[in-house]
This record gives sequence, C-alpha cells and structure tokens, in this order.
Amino acid sequence: MNFIYLTEKISNKCEIHILRASDSWEIQDVALIDNCQFRYNTSTLYFGYSDQINPGQPLPPQCILGCSSLSSETSCYGPLAALPFRNAALIESSSLFSIFNQARTYIESNRSRGLYEELKALADETHSLESVLNAAAIRLGNSLVFNDMTFKIIANSSSIPVIDPLWKENIRQGYCSYDFISAVKELEPLKNAAMTLDAVEVTCPESPYRKLSCKVFHGGMQIGFVLMIEGETAFIPSHREMLSTVSQALSYTVGHYVPDLYQGPSPYQQLLYDMLIGAPSGDILPRLDKMAFPEHMYVLFVRPTQYMGRRHLKEYTARNLKSLLPGTHVTYHKNGIVAVVPAEKDSDAQKHVYTLLGQYSSKEHVRLGISNTFSNMENFVSHYEQAYAALELGQRFSPDQEVCRYVDYQVFDLFSAVSSPDSLGRFCHPALARLRQYDHKNNTQLYETLCVYLDCGGSIKLSSEQLYIHRNSLVYRLDRISEVCGLDLEDVHTCFLLRLSYLIDHYNGLRGF
Repeated sequence: MNFIYLTEKISNKCEIHILRASDSWEIQDVALIDNCQFRYNTSTLYFGYSDQINPGQPLPPQCILGCSSLSSETSCYGPLAALPFRNAALIESSSLFSIFNQARTYIESNRSRGLYEELKALADETHSLESVLNAAAIRLGNSLVFNDMTFKIIANSSSIPVIDPLWKENIRQGYCSYDFISAVKELEPLKNAAMTLDAVEVTCPESPYRKLSCKVFHGGMQIGFVLMIEGETAFIPSHREMLSTVSQALSYTVGHYVPDLYQGPSPYQQLLYDMLIGAPSGDILPRLDKMAFPEHMYVLFVRPTQYMGRRHLKEYTARNLKSLLPGTHVTYHKNGIVAVVPAEKDSDAQKHVYTLLGQYSSKEHVRLGISNTFSNMENFVSHYEQAYAALELGQRFSPDQEVCRYVDYQVFDLFSAVSSPDSLGRFCHPALARLRQYDHKNNTQLYETLCVYLDCGGSIKLSSEQLYIHRNSLVYRLDRISEVCGLDLEDVHTCFLLRLSYLIDHYNGLRGF
C-alpha cells in the first residue's frame, strides 16, 4: 500500500492537503512522532503536529501532520511545503488521532491478507520457494532465510542478500554446523517458544544483527523455520505479523510444490547427516549400535551437472541410485547426494559396479566421487571427505571423467594439504627440469618419454606401444636420458622420486596426465 492510495482511502473522514506524494514507497506501519526518534523508517507513515517538525533535525520521509488551520495563509503551510519530504500531507489538528487510528486499522486489516495473496499467487506461478522468499524479503525490507528442521538452508533471499557473517557462512556451505545448532537451541526465546506462528526475536551474542524467527508448519507438524535478519530496515511491530504471513505462504508453497520437505528423513538419513555436520560421538555411537551397515563399504558423493531441484534429486537421482546398488543409504549435503554403498568382495564384481556407475552418471547427468573402502562407520566422515576430494580433483585434472576414484587422486589430495602448494616444485627431481631444457633446445621428446616409461611400470613393450615408436628407439631414448641426467633407471628409489616429480609437475600444470 502506498501513500497516495492510503490518503485517498482516509480522505472521506476529513480534509487532507497533499504537500508532496510519490507512489514508489510501500507503507507497512504507522507511528507517532515523539521527537525522540533519531532514525525514521522509510516504510512507516508518521503522524504528528506541524510544530514538531524542526528543519534542522531529521525529517520523517512519510508523514501526515496536524495544523491548526489548513488555509494557505497559515504560517505552517508554506515552510512545510518547502521541506524535502518524500510523502507529506496536512490535516486539521483535531482530526489527527482519529485519522491515525483509521490508518492503522486499515493497514493492519489489509497488510497480511494482501501479502499472503501476493505470495500465494507467486507460488502458483513459479512453484519456487526462492521466488516467494525474494518477494517477501522486498516487502519486509530485510533478508530472509528458510531452514528445515535439521537447519539445512532450503532457500535464502537474493533480492536482499544476507549480510550477517554467521549466516553468510551457513548459506555458503548450505547447512549449519552441529555446534551452531546446539547453541541456537539453547537461546531462551527459542527454548520457550510455543508451537505457533508467533514470531520471536532471537538475540545471538556472536552477531550484532537482530533477528526474528517464525516456525513453518505443514499439516500441524513443524517442517522448518523462517528467519528475518535486520539490515537497513529497522524492525517495526508489523514485521512480526508479516513474518507469520510469510511462514503461511511458505507452508502453502511447500505443500503444493515441494512435498519432499515434509517427508521426514529416515533414521539412516538423519544419522548420516548428523555425522556430516559434526555431531559428537556421544550422540552418534548409541544410534550406530542400533543400525546395520555393510561389512565393507565406500562413500559416493553425487553432484548433478544439471541441477533440477531437491525434489528431482530425491525422487529420481537418489531413488535410481538405490535401485542400482541395493543396500545403499543416502543423505543430502552440499547440493548433492552422499551415499554409503556396500563394496563387492570380488575385484571383478567391483569393476562391474564402476561400469554401472559410469552408465548411471551419464543417464542421470551427475558426476561421482568414490572413496576408498572402509569397515567401521565411525570413519564415515573421513571417507566422505575422500569422495568429495575425488570429485573436486577429478573435475580439475580430468574434466571429461564422470566417475572419479579417490585412489586415483589421493596423491593430489596430499599436495592440496601442503600449506604452500607453490613450494612443491622444490621437491621435484632435478632431472625433469634438465629434460625440459634439453627438449626445448634439441626438439626432442625425452621428458614425455620418461614419463610414459614410468607410467608403464618400466615396461619397454607397453611404453613403446603407447609412444608409437620401435622398442629400439625407446631403448636409445632411455640411454640418452640416463646420459643427459646421470640417472640409473634400474634404481627403485630413483624411479619413485621421478614418478612423484611428474605428479607434482602435473599438479602444477606443467604436463598432461
């Protein structure tokens, strides 16, 4: 509701003289000028008397002022008209409080109904929680975050971005840590909050930003909460009511277009998720004792290359994975699927599984990271980190490869853990630099020849086939390499250092793999 619309609605009660009017600012609340305000809210319409306005003090951007007389000859009319209000009007002083009450009643009776209908229509049009949240954030003038019951970030406003550092980090990683969740649950306003739509203010000692929190329900069951974080728009009383309305709009959107949000996680899914966000062993171990996991297993991290939303991820991508690999348990983390998969005891059978996963990744438009095998579920998180690292490193070094095994990239993961990766070059055998210089000067391929020879395990037959040269030519090159660099290629320790050096070169982008 804007200033022009509201003044038209209340003008039948008394005479109103418009000093200045713009239709660009929403009015969400009313307040009285008490001469103690140091900051005025742009979405509030202020009521007061003309003699309360001091040109040397901050001006309310939107106001209705009472004057003793509305004739153009009065002393207040001319000076007030010259002040830089955005929206301003004058009424008889005797009508000020009746008009104030009328405006307040009209705003309150129309605010929630209008907001809910607007957000509901947007949900029907877009089927998108993000669209609803963005529109709501603009109406409230502050950023919004929607979380499920596990404190996973479901959506956040981009129309008014979150600036609170704590929640920016939560949004970046897509979830809240276990320690963060535990601390939030201990806040008094939340511990005592009733199971209603009433918004409560949340005070967090670690953050200077005020917050309002409101539960989101579906079918009488809480499915999450929506958080409003104060930014440039200061909290006003109507924000509580409006946030409750936003909660209802989110409930409508979830019920009609995102039904997976109120289908609660299975005990296995919840356990895996709690382990990923850092739940302590005292909480995890008793639950592990009640669940059965394979004797040997590995972790898959599945990331869509064409993300089609949470619902598709759960109803199609995850379901098809569990059909392909019976006995698989999944949870959802970092916009992907984390799966615990039974490992085949026979190596040929496991190779066949990798073939199936390759077909699955192409069909489902996903990339897969695969950890090493393990037997103790207490090691689940470290093997998830292996699967995640395999996917990240595979995307960097083999972008066309859809299935990335950690065993193929773990040495690069080791390099990544070095505090200063640029210093890895000093661990390279000096022979590699010497061969690069020799090749550049003599137009030869000794550097690549030695790399292939080492990759082939020192096999003359395999190396010559891969290089497409006669074995005698390969032997000549190897002799030349030994002569140029003073190498003994029969020495196992030397070959290990050379192989490691080539891996460092590849990590630093100096050679193809």
